[in-house]
Parts: sequence; structure tokens; C-alpha cells
Amino acid sequence: MSSARRALSPPRTSRDRWLVAYADMLTLLFAVFVSLYAARIEFLPPPAARAGGDGLLSTFAAASSDDALWNDLQHVISQHGRLRELEVRREARGLVISMPEAGAFRPGRAELSPEAQRVMRDLAPVLRASPGPVRVEGHTDDVPIHNATFGSNWELSTARATEVLQFLVEQEGVPASRLSAAGYGEFHPLAPNTTPAARARNRRVDLIMLTRAVR
Repeated sequence: MSSARRALSPPRTSRDRWLVAYADMLTLLFAVFVSLYAARIEFLPPPAARAGGDGLLSTFAAASSDDALWNDLQHVISQHGRLRELEVRREARGLVISMPEAGAFRPGRAELSPEAQRVMRDLAPVLRASPGPVRVEGHTDDVPIHNATFGSNWELSTARATEVLQFLVEQEGVPASRLSAAGYGEFHPLAPNTTPAARARNRRVDLIMLTRAVR
């Protein structure tokens, strides 16, 4: 009889079983919130679009302005065949006009040649019309220099950059407040200094029409 009662009595349940169901519910809610957050990130519009039409128009205007400057600079370069290595290139910081030493400076000297002065005169209207700052950088190859005027490549590269800056300000009326100059010696080469052609390309003055801040 006692054995029959044990068989008919209901099974005992654990008092902590509700914790399992509670944990399952929390897990499900967490999964729902994660899915909603991921969907928000995926469909969130870019900052320019969130800012309204003005942000998008500013982006398109900047791109159009950059293309116009590029075309103007290419036109200037096409007029100066004597400086065959004169070039324009795009970098993250802006448009770079690269003027080689050959034809622009005498070796070991900082004075602009007549052809380099003509280049600066033709570039000046483009520089005056551009809205941003312009940085002038002097560069050399890795061959040490020591003459009566310059004791190092640092001095030569800085003197050349300063010469270009002064010409643009004093002769062509480019606002001095928009210009800066720096000399880097041999430490920012365009190519490894392993061949005469590479060294010639590294001896240059760059004019950077900045679209991003540089250090």
C-alpha cells in the first residue's frame, strides 16, 4: 500500500527551476537589443547626409574645386617644356607641384633660374585663387654638400624653399599669411637614392596646395 502511494504522489520539482527560464528570457532580450543596434549602425546615413543637403553640396563643391585646380596646374605645366620633370601629383594632404633642381637651380645654389621664375609667375594666379594654404618644401638627395654658402643639405633645401616663397610674395603678390616654407634635406625622398635618375628626382622644391593639415 505504501508503495502505491509513492507511485501516485506527484514528482518533486526544483525550487530553482524558475532561474533557468529567467536566464533564457534575458538571453533572448540581449539578442534582440544587439540585433537592433547592429541594424541601426548598418542603416545610419553618413555624417554629410545627416547634416542635410549642405554637407553633401560642400563635399561635391570641394571635389569640383580640386579638379579645377588640377586642370589649371596641368595647363601651366604644359607651357614649360624646359623643365621636363616638372609635375603635379595628388597626395592625401593636397595637390603637389614638384619643381626639379635641373633647370630651376644651379647645383649647390638657391637662386631661381629665369625659367623657374616664369613657372612661378604662371603658377601665382592659380595659387592666389585657391582658398587654402600653400606649403613650400625644399628637398635634396643624400649626397653631402659643403660649400662657401651652405654647410649641409638642410641649409640648401631650406634656402631654396625660402627663395620660392619670397618670390611668390614679393614679386607675385601671393598673400604671405597663406604661405609657409620648410627644408627637409635628403630625408623625404620620392625614390631611393640608388641611381642618378632617382637622385635627380629627389632634388626638388614642392609646392603643396593643402587640403589637410600637415605637421
